[in-house]
Amino acid sequence: MAVHDENSEIDDIRDALVRVVAEWTSGELQVKVAATVDDSLDAAETRALYLVGMNGGALGFGQLAERAALSNPTTSKLISRLSAHGLVDRVRSGRTVEVLLTAAGAETYARLVAAGQQMVGGALSGWEPEEITQFHLHLSRFVAALPRATRAAASPTPPEPVSPLQEES
Repeated sequence: MAVHDENSEIDDIRDALVRVVAEWTSGELQVKVAATVDDSLDAAETRALYLVGMNGGALGFGQLAERAALSNPTTSKLISRLSAHGLVDRVRSGRTVEVLLTAAGAETYARLVAAGQQMVGGALSGWEPEEITQFHLHLSRFVAALPRATRAAASPTPPEPVSPLQEES
């Protein structure tokens, strides 16, 4: 009988997630996806459009810089390029700047999302509907728990791990 090694399974899950993130965010993939939508976009521009679009079409300058892991000067240049493409507008309100998708930016974002859906659909090709439903449920639960787990991992004394049975009660 095989011995259940929870640490090994967690290592395997972590490794799989790192591979997913590396694949999904690779500059090469971003450029390929962008080329199907607008071949003038580079990887950074594509990522910025995703980030602004995922936030309802508006995102503060500082939030965009933080989420894209870019310096303020690099973010400013990026926004200038997107603005030159007619995809975003900068709106200043006092000391803050908000980055807003234009109508063309919203359309480009929608096409990027459709290309991403096609990729996910391709990866799920051959899965049974029940498997897709279960994957969605488990992944949603995992994503919902990430902020708490991230804060706990960053604290000086991480709390004791919670078993799945304790989490559900």
